[in-house]
Amino acid sequence: MFVGSRFALLAVAALSLAMATATTVEAQGKAQTRKGFWITGGLGGGSLGCDDCEGRESGATAQIALGGTLTPRFQLGATSNAWSKSVDGMTISQSGLMALAKFYPSATGGFFLQGGLGVGRFEVGDDSVTEGVTGTSAILGIGYDWRVGKNFSVTPFFNGIGGSFDEGSANFNQLGISLTWH
Repeated sequence: MFVGSRFALLAVAALSLAMATATTVEAQGKAQTRKGFWITGGLGGGSLGCDDCEGRESGATAQIALGGTLTPRFQLGATSNAWSKSVDGMTISQSGLMALAKFYPSATGGFFLQGGLGVGRFEVGDDSVTEGVTGTSAILGIGYDWRVGKNFSVTPFFNGIGGSFDEGSANFNQLGISLTWH
């Protein structure tokens, strides 16, 4: 539901390679400690599909998230994720603002799973008129905090974001890199 098959295969391969490399480096690198406030922001690419779309469209994506650490394995926060592309003078975009839960299977590792629910928006417009619909949104994702400093990580991620609206549904995926401050 969330991903195009070629893009998904590339995303899984790239993230797997990053995590395998990071796991080796992690043993020699910075400790993975999590406590207190955290914030992350990043850019990437992805594809959008919708009920009335003919195939999927590639475009730019962005994310920003922040929150607090409950335990070394569990964080809560909020995330805003967006996909956008201009096609023939029209801008198509989908975004979501969602509550977010992040789970680290290992208290000392960088790999995490995340998910959340919230509000979504789908818009199509040009310079003079923009029409949009608001509905619900959900996110599922994986990532790896590759610690490069005491409180700083480079974080490759892959997310699937779905939206349900009165007129139908749309979804996009993201493959990107974030900068994370812990």
